[in-house]
Amino acid sequence: MFGRIVVVALGGALYAYPLWSAVGNLLNLPAYYVTHFGITTEQAPWFLLVLAVATPAAIFSAATLLTWRRGTGALMLALTAGFAVVSATALSITAFLVDDRLRIVRDFLLNG
Repeated sequence: MFGRIVVVALGGALYAYPLWSAVGNLLNLPAYYVTHFGITTEQAPWFLLVLAVATPAAIFSAATLLTWRRGTGALMLALTAGFAVVSATALSITAFLVDDRLRIVRDFLLNG
């Protein structure tokens, strides 16, 4: 039991960074777009921002709940695989956000 709690605590510490980064983007990116590019908040990529926040929490919860009774090794393996999924998803979402930001900058420069 103690081993599982330690694994979940360490896994939670790993999952905290993508979650913290996603929450920061969710709170700051729309205001950045409005300030620098003059777009409305409705044009912000809300779906991607919310997905970036929901993914780490959902994957961590699912990995923990599905493998809690199996043992410490299975829990550690599930959390590690889940962290790989979260990292790949966060990287993909970041790439989409950068592409969206470049599109907004291009439109701003071409159309004034």
